[in-house]
Amino acid sequence: MRIVAVASTAIIVSVALAAPVVAFASRATRAVVLRKLSSGSVTATCPKGEHVAFGGLVGEFKAPPNAPRHPVVFAEGMRRTAPDRWTVSGQNGAPDTGSRLTAVAYCARGAVPVTASNTVAVAAHRNGSVTATCPAGTVVVGGGFDSGASPQHLELMVRLDRPTSVQWRVVLRNIAATATKITALAYCAAGPAPTVHTATVKMGKNKGGTARASCPANTSLVFGGLIANSPGAGHQAADLEAFSWTASSTKQWVVTAFNDGGSSGNLEALAYCR
Repeated sequence: MRIVAVASTAIIVSVALAAPVVAFASRATRAVVLRKLSSGSVTATCPKGEHVAFGGLVGEFKAPPNAPRHPVVFAEGMRRTAPDRWTVSGQNGAPDTGSRLTAVAYCARGAVPVTASNTVAVAAHRNGSVTATCPAGTVVVGGGFDSGASPQHLELMVRLDRPTSVQWRVVLRNIAATATKITALAYCAAGPAPTVHTATVKMGKNKGGTARASCPANTSLVFGGLIANSPGAGHQAADLEAFSWTASSTKQWVVTAFNDGGSSGNLEALAYCR
């Protein structure tokens, strides 16, 4: 996909809070419209007395991505910017229309998880992998990331996962002609490590798909991740572009993507439950 980036602008358009649920106390969302070929960010804020337990995002997308006036937003970061605030950033790849970016915060009461981070440099047109490790006595209970997104940078999500109970890994594909940096942010707390449960969908070329991973009975969703597998090389490679990852309930994590490549690939949703 050919992407051209220009100046960063955003317009706030909506705020919404859902009714309380069992596993997380509430869900907070906020959206912006990113102007054509621009980047921007938006922050969802938890209700008073609650903090961000984990979060997700939704980038507006309409296939095919290269058609006139079809919105397409690439996620470039999601992180806790204050105990009660979840900020996501993105790049609108549409040359002729605004595209909506939504931050989704899942909020809870109690102690705020501590943050561990790690940053690596990524060369132009290369994948970059970075892992943050929790302090002793804690396990991963959520994760975020930040990238070098700007008018000169664009990174596509490859992987958000937990390789061990104390590590949070982020893999991004730098599709720009300049080097960048990516940061993994692990949110850590005491307690038993969540177990991972997965769901995979095969996506043909120029097709979209959604993977839904569910928690077993008597457990609830703690946080989620994803793997966008794009095998092959050159024009015949798969090119999975994840644009939405959220909790549909206290027990299910949902990831949606589009395959803009020349062969099939797999999209995997990862639900971490306890």
